[in-house]
Amino acid sequence: MTDDTTLESRLARLEAINDISRLSADYCRGADRRDLELFLSVWAPEGTWRVRPDLSFTGLSQIEQGIRTQWGAVQRAFHWTSNARIDVSGDSATATYDVDSESQLLDGSWLAISGAYNDELVRLDGRWLIATRSAETYSQRMIAQG
Repeated sequence: MTDDTTLESRLARLEAINDISRLSADYCRGADRRDLELFLSVWAPEGTWRVRPDLSFTGLSQIEQGIRTQWGAVQRAFHWTSNARIDVSGDSATATYDVDSESQLLDGSWLAISGAYNDELVRLDGRWLIATRSAETYSQRMIAQG
């Protein structure tokens, strides 16, 4: 438990929450706009991206391969995160977001997915980064045929 009684500690906590929220936005924006530099900038060097229980990528090289594979499977995609729950403890944090996404597949059809991102974060050299992001799918449905 951290001391959240001083103005300095309360401000530091709010700044951490803001920085962590920005990571989730940069993740979505980087993925959707196919901005590899932005997408990779949110990850710790040995970060792990668990796309689903049976598929994960560890380290920036594997994470890059994973996102490039996703980009090759869709024409375009849009991700939105909401309902952030961020808990900070020193130089580590956890965050959970609800996520909705829509992807236009190569055949022109559209797929909608609802779920959650469960994150473990670390502060390295004063910068917050995702150590682990685990995606959880609640529902998946076709919303338009190609």
